[in-house]
Amino acid sequence: MAQSHGKIFGLVPYDFRFPSLERARRTFWNSGDERFLVPTLFGIGWTTNLRSAHRHPLQALLVAALVLWRIRAAKRR
Repeated sequence: MAQSHGKIFGLVPYDFRFPSLERARRTFWNSGDERFLVPTLFGIGWTTNLRSAHRHPLQALLVAALVLWRIRAAKRR
């Protein structure tokens, strides 16, 4: 039986467990984790730990710029 969470090729995280509010809080707002990019709440890849954004200002600005760029591109269509 396949696992519902782990890493693909030991590198890319995945998690297909049903999301809960507690897991969402630990993923998006975890003061105990200093990393800016953390394994995603659901799916494949990484997401941002918004609580650590002040420790990583350049990464936070880059993510914000990419999000704003995608929003503007979607509005132009």
